[in-house]
Amino acid sequence: MKVELHSHTHYSHQTKVFYDGVNSPEEMVKAAAKKLDAIVISDHDTLKGYQEAKKYGKKYGIDVICGEEVTSKDGHILAIGVNEVIPPKLSVGETVDKIHEQGGIAIAAHPFDIKRVGLREKAAKCDAIEVFNAQNLDRISNLKARNFAKKHKMAVTAGSDAHSIRMLGHGFIEVSAHDADSIMKSIKKGHAVLHTRYMPLNIIMDMAIKRLQLSYDHVVNYSDTNYSLPKRFVAKKMLTLVNRYPGRINPLFRAMTYMSLGGVITYSAYREIANTLDRIFPDL
Repeated sequence: MKVELHSHTHYSHQTKVFYDGVNSPEEMVKAAAKKLDAIVISDHDTLKGYQEAKKYGKKYGIDVICGEEVTSKDGHILAIGVNEVIPPKLSVGETVDKIHEQGGIAIAAHPFDIKRVGLREKAAKCDAIEVFNAQNLDRISNLKARNFAKKHKMAVTAGSDAHSIRMLGHGFIEVSAHDADSIMKSIKKGHAVLHTRYMPLNIIMDMAIKRLQLSYDHVVNYSDTNYSLPKRFVAKKMLTLVNRYPGRINPLFRAMTYMSLGGVITYSAYREIANTLDRIFPDL
């Protein structure tokens, strides 16, 4: 079975941008069915996306598995195979225990990502570790996760971290299984074969633009409340451009995307070098 372990619907929300995922549960299931055998709906801190998506599995001929990306106190954890919401803001140990109580497995999501929302070294407390996240375009984040998993002899997984239908299938696993339970057993035993392909920048850019369009009112309110006057001015100008000129704004967003990627890679490399020097010369 080819399985997408990490996907989001429009039920996933963020503080700054209300719609973290941009497609409906049905749209995600329908798109996944064209290339995969199973999809885990893993919205942030909610099961609403899965509860709506599950009724479309039979319609489109794909297994829909319940999941949640839990915002623990220590970082993000994929809860696979749960049936009730795992509350956020618990420690990694408490979160993993609650996942196990429901018969699920805990996967450390993007543990060394540049945004620092992963578990980092505390990923060792999970059942498996996501060593490939298709959105970790700096590459170093995934490399660190893979090295960490090897050092701690952990089971490994891959995920697209799909926030739109075009993002599906860039990172997934293949296992010899027939249902959610056998998929989880295969993962824990280390039998998952990883299929990995980094996300093209144009797909990320299109998702980002769509997310801003859907979240327009929320982003305006957030910027009015939290941003300084200059930053608020720039944010509103960008939002206006996105809404009024959705096609013509693409070259600007493409340039910004490449600049951001360059900054991410540079910062990630700098941080890795600095950490290495700290280990070699702790007294400096």
